[in-house]
Amino acid sequence: MAERMSDKTVRSRLRDALNEPSDTDIGEPRARRRTPEMLLGLLLVVGGALGGVVVFQRSNDRTVVVGTARELQRGTVLTRADVIAVEVGALPEGAATPAGNAGVLLGQRLLVDLPAGVPISPQVVVPDELLGPSEALIPVALERGAVPSGLGRGDAVRVVISFPNQGIDAPPPQVLGDVVEVFDITNSDDFDDSIAVTLRANADIAVDLARAERVQLLKVTNR
Repeated sequence: MAERMSDKTVRSRLRDALNEPSDTDIGEPRARRRTPEMLLGLLLVVGGALGGVVVFQRSNDRTVVVGTARELQRGTVLTRADVIAVEVGALPEGAATPAGNAGVLLGQRLLVDLPAGVPISPQVVVPDELLGPSEALIPVALERGAVPSGLGRGDAVRVVISFPNQGIDAPPPQVLGDVVEVFDITNSDDFDDSIAVTLRANADIAVDLARAERVQLLKVTNR
């Protein structure tokens, strides 16, 4: 009986031994699992190093463009005193004027307000046209309430004249001619009720402005 049990035990152990993987079989799968992890780690290290090189190269990508020497208001006609060289990083094409092309900006009129030290894009300037044969610069003193808020040089306006002092016999308010341009505007201190505006317009409206009892400007936004 003891011998038979011993034989069964031996056979059982043999079967178990045949079904169990050897040391070599166990080691190989573990080695294969570690290989992708090692490759992934190597790729991350190499990729990080390359990324550092790209960032370093981009940070050194500098260029010199034309910038504002001081704060400039829209309507300003650019002169040499208004521009300086400014060093900047990479900018989209057309966002600035190269320093070598500074001459093309001189004599141009700004369409927007610009703070000091910023690049001047060719998109924010227009040629400063000379007065036409029938045009004139016409100065007018206006009440604060007759000037639209935020009005500045280069803005387009319509001129309205009225005669409030004539009472019930006064003619209705009249809109004069075509759209005209604000050539200059001077805001006096807060204690003064008038604002000096110079209009670039047809010379004929000067007579109408002179006879009007009240002049009002209406800003034109979609010209």
